[in-house]
Amino acid sequence: KQTYCDRLVQDTPFLMGHGRLSEQQVDRIILQLNRYYPQILSNKDAEKFRNPKASLRVRLCDLLGHLQRSGERDCQEFYRALYIHAQPLHSRLPSRLALQNSDCTELDSGTVGRELSDR
Repeated sequence: KQTYCDRLVQDTPFLMGHGRLSEQQVDRIILQLNRYYPQILSNKDAEKFRNPKASLRVRLCDLLGHLQRSGERDCQEFYRALYIHAQPLHSRLPSRLALQNSDCTELDSGTVGRELSDR
């Protein structure tokens, strides 16, 4: 089963794509993680990832790397924040499309009921 950390590794190139996430969206995601989960993003981390001197791309790359290293729950909370602040983008994530495609192929095999109850 794909973990949130696996998904983040898979989605990082997509999220880093030019113009995918605006500065405001990235700031809101950072603020949400920092405010609700200071153990995921400390104030110092949040300041670093919101540093206006660094380019958005560098900050986003650092943030995603930080989350990948910090574990499953942190990655899951990132996806929750992404869903809240960038829902259209969230629905186009490569990992989500892969999940949807794998759900479609499993419809025939009868595993879909079991999959839904696991979620």
